Amino acid sequence: MFGTLRAGSLIYILNKGDNPSLAVGQVTAVTPPHPKMQNNFMPMPMQQEQVMDISVKVGDDVKTFSNVNANLSTVDTGAGGYTISEDKAAIVAAVEAFGTMSQNALNSMPYHQKVVASCKQMMLDLNPNLQKEAERDQEMTTMRNEMAEMRAAMGEMTNLLKGVFGGSANPITKKGKE
Repeated sequence: MFGTLRAGSLIYILNKGDNPSLAVGQVTAVTPPHPKMQNNFMPMPMQQEQVMDISVKVGDDVKTFSNVNANLSTVDTGAGGYTISEDKAAIVAAVEAFGTMSQNALNSMPYHQKVVASCKQMMLDLNPNLQKEAERDQEMTTMRNEMAEMRAAMGEMTNLLKGVFGGSANPITKKGKE
């Protein structure tokens, strides 16, 4: 449990951010466990969650984790954050669960792609104006592509004419000079 940590203890840190990684750090400081919230207006004494702050040195960096539940050995700081643990078996399980969650998301991609395509079609079926707009957009894309092809063909023809008429692309001008 985190409540038994002392300076020099090892902490495993799973970074679940944009570049997931696992680091092992050494505890540099811990605060004594204290109640999470002090509330002087409680009608009856209640057992409050005991929390503590833990500072951990990882390489040249010191990370501080605040309000860590002193009665746990593994804590998740939230999505895109960290999972910290003083128990190697627990961090192994956390890494496995993190990877499985992402693998499940990848496996569901084809299904979600089908859902998106189906919903787009349903929207077109439900709203004829959307269908007309989609057809118009497709026609515009086709026309743009055809224009690009025509420009390329015109460029080739211009280059051929330049070769035939000695560098001038205008055969009328060339004839007029003769």
